[in-house]
Amino acid sequence: MKKIVTLLVGAVVVTALTACTGNITVNNKSADDGQTATEETVKDEDAVDVEEAQPEDAQAAEETEPADEAVDESPYDDPKSLPLYKYQGDDEYLGVISDYMIAEAMEMNGENAADVYIPYSIVAHTDDRNPDDILVYGSFNRCGYNLLNSTLVAVSGSWDAGIFHLKKTGDGDYKVTGADLPMTEQESIKLFDPLPGLYNKLMATLDETGDELRQEEIAKYINTNGLYITQWQEYGYAPKPVLNAPPTPEEENFYTHTSQMGYSLTYDLRKFSYGGDDTGESYLKIEPDATWTGTTMKVNSFDTEDAGEAIAEALSFTDAETFDISDSVIGDNISCKRAVYDEDISDGRIFRYICYAVPAGDKTITIYLTTAVQEGVSELTVEELEKTFEETLKTFTVL
Repeated sequence: MKKIVTLLVGAVVVTALTACTGNITVNNKSADDGQTATEETVKDEDAVDVEEAQPEDAQAAEETEPADEAVDESPYDDPKSLPLYKYQGDDEYLGVISDYMIAEAMEMNGENAADVYIPYSIVAHTDDRNPDDILVYGSFNRCGYNLLNSTLVAVSGSWDAGIFHLKKTGDGDYKVTGADLPMTEQESIKLFDPLPGLYNKLMATLDETGDELRQEEIAKYINTNGLYITQWQEYGYAPKPVLNAPPTPEEENFYTHTSQMGYSLTYDLRKFSYGGDDTGESYLKIEPDATWTGTTMKVNSFDTEDAGEAIAEALSFTDAETFDISDSVIGDNISCKRAVYDEDISDGRIFRYICYAVPAGDKTITIYLTTAVQEGVSELTVEELEKTFEETLKTFTVL
């Protein structure tokens, strides 16, 4: 399994994040009866013999500098900022490692940092023979979430199989001094070569328990901080209930998004996933796991009052040379322009577009609906595509 770093945005890309992992230890200790998934260990008979397999100098090609130490509160002026995650388990190293990963993510993303980062990592093996360079092998995972009503929505994530380097301080605590976190699976496998079989066992544990462990860590964070959060959501998937949380009230499944582009709308979290980046904002239709049509609504803003120019710009990635544009309305009877375009793809699929151009002062906001066709999935007509987003578009307002 290769490292994945993804911002959970984009019109037609769904990334399954089930490879996130909780605080499970697999470092050659036997498990006690009655343990939860976060307390499981690899059985002694399956353990890797590491005494003779230790690397003389466990250094990877890519080493990151330690991030600043995590603080107790979010450094960003956001009225809905959530408390920082703090590791609650028994592993002596995961607390400082988790703090490091969170601080790194917050520093990297700045004002665009998620509301909260929740790590969940597997420690596969530790080598503490050198207190100045303690090696912690494992799968180190974190997800960033934004809080929408009472739903934690995943907006970013990273999954790394590698080695953290720690140093024991004078007061008995630990400090991260570096991290070998390869960018590819091949590099990770090579990093684990001195410990035969460890990488495969780590990945097997990740695959078997990842989703369960992730949910446990989310629930621990919510319970520890006494938060009212009832469900969590991955991009492209329907929300899942938080373990032992009360049911989500119907009205809290509807979230009103206010955009910096100068519009707002309300959408159903059970039907659509939101994603935003520098190229625009998108609302992806949630579909069964076996189905993919790329049915999406994407919103952009252009510095022009010419509707035709804005539509051409919004759909400039297509092969269209001209568009038939007609009058239309959107939201609460807002006058706008509308264009429909079908594009035949060389592999036999059809990409269908419906684009609206809405006046917004000296700018134009474009909203285009799109759907693709995959083998075995019925093609959406123009009417069906429009119907998919009808209730959401009724709430569209120019600010």
